[in-house]
Amino acid sequence: MNDHHLFDFPTSEDIPVLSFMWQTCFGETQEDALFFLKNRFRPGETLILRNGAGMPVSMMTLIPARLNNVAGAYLYGVATHPDYRGQGLMHLLHRESVQYLASQGTRFTCLVPATHSLFSLYAELGYEVRFYRARREYYNLTPCPFNDLHFPSMVDFTAMRSEYLQRLPYRLRLLCPDYLYQELRHYGGDAVSFACPNDKTGYAAYTLSGSTLYLRECNVDFTPELGASLLAYTGCRQITVELPEPGYPIGMYRPLGTDPFPDDFTAYLSLCLDT
Repeated sequence: MNDHHLFDFPTSEDIPVLSFMWQTCFGETQEDALFFLKNRFRPGETLILRNGAGMPVSMMTLIPARLNNVAGAYLYGVATHPDYRGQGLMHLLHRESVQYLASQGTRFTCLVPATHSLFSLYAELGYEVRFYRARREYYNLTPCPFNDLHFPSMVDFTAMRSEYLQRLPYRLRLLCPDYLYQELRHYGGDAVSFACPNDKTGYAAYTLSGSTLYLRECNVDFTPELGASLLAYTGCRQITVELPEPGYPIGMYRPLGTDPFPDDFTAYLSLCLDT
């Protein structure tokens, strides 16, 4: 490797530069960057390249994941310092990172490209689109609190979500349920739970954008009553329901070594980082 681009793990002293890269690459605030670094920074998961002076110039976080029961990594927070872009550093960091992951017994990597144009970039790195989801829009629901919605605890939310994911033939689970829950709230969303007629407890995870509620994940069938309750609860005017069904591409997958899954499998992302 070029000795001016040292593959390394960051330390707490690197946080100011990592925060700057996060802000400039993703167009987010310092508060957003520090939220990530405070709640998800792990020296063994965040990998960097350093320049000859020792400053981080490219970063990538590898969050442990499971696709069904196979160990993998979810690529998150891929960023390069603005003064070092266009030099192929992300490709270099990715190559070193997947070699490191393979040495740790990781079987695959996956990610959600931040923009449509990045699909082709990651395809050059060996990734294929394997994750999809569908959307349905509802505009004519009248807000009404049919369901008594309340906050689930993080423990209850995680348990209900794990049960829900077990129903899917190919299910991606990030091994950071506390961070998912925190991130959902940090970016203006939330999760609620409610009693169902069959004595089952339902949950719904959502984000908000203007007057639209995006129902990101729900462990029971969506009903007009649930939609009306969510509108009354949040003050939104319409709902977009995201479903674990064939639809538009959302995420990409790459095996490390022998592919542990059929070469034509498809999976569905719902509540996940970057989405």
